[in-house]
Amino acid sequence: MRINFFSAGILYLAIICLVLIIGCKSFQTAYFGVEDEAITAPKEFNQTRLTIESAKQSVDSLYAEKKIDEAMAQGEQAAIAYWKCFDQPAKNLLSVARQSAYRAELFHPQPPPPVIGRANATPRTPEAPESMVADATFASVVALPPRMILKTVNFGYDSYQLGSYEKSLLDSQVPILKEHSDFVFEIAGHTDFAGSDAYNQILSKRRAGSVKQYLSASGVSGNQLYLIGYGESDPFYSNATPDGQAKNRRSEIRVTGSLLPEIALKNLATLPAGTTLEVIHFNFGEVTLLPVYQALLEKAVPLIKGSPDVNLEIAGHTDSSGSAEKNLALSLKRTGNVKDFLISKGVSKSRLTTTVYASDHPMADNQSPMGKQLNRRVEIKVFE
Repeated sequence: MRINFFSAGILYLAIICLVLIIGCKSFQTAYFGVEDEAITAPKEFNQTRLTIESAKQSVDSLYAEKKIDEAMAQGEQAAIAYWKCFDQPAKNLLSVARQSAYRAELFHPQPPPPVIGRANATPRTPEAPESMVADATFASVVALPPRMILKTVNFGYDSYQLGSYEKSLLDSQVPILKEHSDFVFEIAGHTDFAGSDAYNQILSKRRAGSVKQYLSASGVSGNQLYLIGYGESDPFYSNATPDGQAKNRRSEIRVTGSLLPEIALKNLATLPAGTTLEVIHFNFGEVTLLPVYQALLEKAVPLIKGSPDVNLEIAGHTDSSGSAEKNLALSLKRTGNVKDFLISKGVSKSRLTTTVYASDHPMADNQSPMGKQLNRRVEIKVFE
């Protein structure tokens, strides 16, 4: 049998081209709810899927559920990116998803502490998945606190007493707090993950209360200080190490920024159209109103209700992460939640107009995590 080498060469090239095409666009099952368009997928997809499935087996807290939801959303974005042939961004998103799933498995409620003293109730530490670290350029995918932390003080194990060093740190902030008397500051208490959820919730509030009490005794107005305990739900460091646990036993002074300063403003009609009254920030990918912003809105309600002839615009914004369609939906839900909150406090529905801008009107540069943090917001404005 004679072989036509020219025909064989053409056939060989055709096969190579077909493989290359299929490698980027073809058929397979779905990952994270996104239909596959490639015949193969990187091993990171299966690693991420297995990490999330492992985390789901131990979900027993709202914090863990939130982290798994984050991981699934990040996996979905990774699948979309990969099928569009953005390989490295997809792998970065998958590594961030594995971090979220790992955190969900790592942090969970502990057994109640003993009546006399507390035991070091440290659970099994799940094995960290491989290659969890994304490129530095993708660090902004990880959710950051929505407010600026002015100062952090730490506490001893199972303690809410301020030491002399911690008091000196607070002393350095007193002049700043007094100078900015038109701002509201959140005093946030936190714990490590030893002990039950209920116990840690109480302990975190006591830690925040110690800071508030000390600042008030130093002459800071109590109206400026909003106390809240987060329990173990907002760890800033990994609880997998004693050092990380020690750093999580903390209380923070957070700048929230009152947009209704204590001035002699009796009626919103004295303000020009377009004036911003309040800015509410949100965590990455979230639509829930944080307690500190609920408090600020409640403070604004009497003035809003006392100006019945003034209509308000509730404008929703997002950072640049995600597709245009998803950002529109996200900004719509954020505006809806703010509007519903004001209505629940007695503000007439007919006075409130919602507008969604998604990522079209950033107030800061979306190239940095801090910029994206500032752009995740809802603005309440005097309507034209």
